[in-house]
Amino acid sequence: MTSPINATNITPPRVPLIDERTGLISREWYRFFLNLFTLTGSGTNQTSLVDLQIGPPPNQESFTTISLELDGVKTQPTEESAVEQIAEMQKQVDALLSAPFPTPQVLQLVYGAFYSTANQPDGSSTTAYPIVYDTTAYSKNVTLEDRTAVFTASIGPASTTMTVTAIASGPIYPGMVITGTGVTAGTYIVSQTTGTDGSTGNYVVSASQTVASTTITGTCKSKLKAEIAGVYNVQFSVQFVNTSSNIHDTDIWMRKNGTNVADTNSQFSVPNRHGSIDGHLIGALNLFVELAADEYIELMWATTDTSTTIEYIAAQTGPVRPAAPSAIVTVDLVSKPTLQGVSA
Repeated sequence: MTSPINATNITPPRVPLIDERTGLISREWYRFFLNLFTLTGSGTNQTSLVDLQIGPPPNQESFTTISLELDGVKTQPTEESAVEQIAEMQKQVDALLSAPFPTPQVLQLVYGAFYSTANQPDGSSTTAYPIVYDTTAYSKNVTLEDRTAVFTASIGPASTTMTVTAIASGPIYPGMVITGTGVTAGTYIVSQTTGTDGSTGNYVVSASQTVASTTITGTCKSKLKAEIAGVYNVQFSVQFVNTSSNIHDTDIWMRKNGTNVADTNSQFSVPNRHGSIDGHLIGALNLFVELAADEYIELMWATTDTSTTIEYIAAQTGPVRPAAPSAIVTVDLVSKPTLQGVSA
């Protein structure tokens, strides 16, 4: 580090504080204290966060006070008054050196992008299903989480009826893929036919089978959780396919913490199958929603006919073109950025 101007290594025993010829503080002692003043910042704080406009560092006014008092030492007529003034300055310097400085602040980026590489059937035209995702493209303070239920149930015999007798955790959600001893891979819950919603009762599953009473886990990766409070822009695109010869309507809307959000529904008419080609339509929209920290949203969908589903289209040739995800969603914070404290 470059030495400050007029620096001195003088030690107190070598030179009297007061020059006997003038009755003022000696030149060497003045340089000593000026050097001390320079080393403590000369009235500025190089580690301050003023550039971030977070506010002045603590006790900045004290540096100015010390500067004025050092200039005044030259005119003190007695050794006693000079010693008192020096002691007071030492107290102020000690206080400045021990004072805590503000925690550094950084802007927190908040966004997420997710998509699905799987077909998403419905199975019932009277049931709402969550749109699910299996791939995270980008995630910064917005996360994709599972909706999970654990319960005791049996299936069959040789049917699609699942009887739930106990709930360990839940609730059960239509569209959940279920796993357990003896359960056919890929089986999902189509609808509930009896009992309290999401609890014990009878359900329809997608594949006929026989499963003795066992512990079953249902999951669907549909929850989009915000880790920082604010207003978010939620933008989605959904690839619908219609295998019927008739046009069918589908709806997409938003749920927040499991409850429908008013005035968020959109209805899309999916074209019918023409010749040997299925009808396709992209349902796309963006919505604004205000979320507290750790609140979540889901996009729900329903159709008037089970021949209309959400389809993943694999990569194609002639010409070569990439795959089309069955669903894409992006979530990003649009309210003012927040400053978040971080460790040094």
